[in-house]
Amino acid sequence: MPRPAQPILNRHEFEVLHTRLRRTATPRPDLAQTAAAAALVRSGAVVSAGEAPPRGAADRTGAGSAYRLQQWRDHGDSWHAVNDRIEMDIHGSPSMTHIDALSHFGWHADDHTAEPGSLEALTGGIVGRGVLVDVPRTLGCPVPGGSVVTPDDLVETLSSQGVEVRRGDALWLRFGREAPRSADEPLGAHPTPGLSIACADWLAEVSPAVVITDFGLDGTPSEVEGIAVPWHILTLTSLRIPLVDVANLAPVADACAQLSRWEFLSVLAPLNLPGASGSPVNPLAIF
Repeated sequence: MPRPAQPILNRHEFEVLHTRLRRTATPRPDLAQTAAAAALVRSGAVVSAGEAPPRGAADRTGAGSAYRLQQWRDHGDSWHAVNDRIEMDIHGSPSMTHIDALSHFGWHADDHTAEPGSLEALTGGIVGRGVLVDVPRTLGCPVPGGSVVTPDDLVETLSSQGVEVRRGDALWLRFGREAPRSADEPLGAHPTPGLSIACADWLAEVSPAVVITDFGLDGTPSEVEGIAVPWHILTLTSLRIPLVDVANLAPVADACAQLSRWEFLSVLAPLNLPGASGSPVNPLAIF
């Protein structure tokens, strides 16, 4: 069972963990893995896990909405066209479902912004086998806020589903978010579920190409003293695994339960935004 989050590492111990798990290559499905994942498509059903940004919240300047859409029309003798200009926050509480490139976080002197693995390296897409780890299905209820999913919870859930996570897979990890998100609440303002930092060795061993969650890996409160988002630091700068935050995983969980299978073709296609540290994304599970 998930347990209440409490500090289990101090800053020095986190430094040691970060250094021990650090690697230089980002895991990716190879061509054979991608081809094998395509064979998982049987019915052709496509389930979207993308979620729109919360509307009506003030942006960081306090002016207007966090999602800003301007439209104007061009027209001719018998036609008209609607044109759009969009401005939005990629990260944080006002964000829509988005992918964090490795350049989103740094740690001390680490600087991966110019290395392969930044957003530009993700614009070719991450396409391969997806595995949903549906922890609420095993529990019978969503993971409570302020609690963390333990290594035993992961093993129990995967065993009950009869599936395993392999290197290069897309790991879809569901905590069970039900309430609509509010862009007016700063991140960390309320207890949220997350993955225990005790799962770091497990995550390093299975080496997924990307981790997709319905909250974020980092729960509140943090399990590392003095560091609010240890998972973002560890995955992006040490394990070099991009993250997809605030996906809507309930429809995917429903589809998996109906079909009694928790593996599928996973498709992620970030936008080509040179220099950006993240991109809106619409994760697709194809059955």
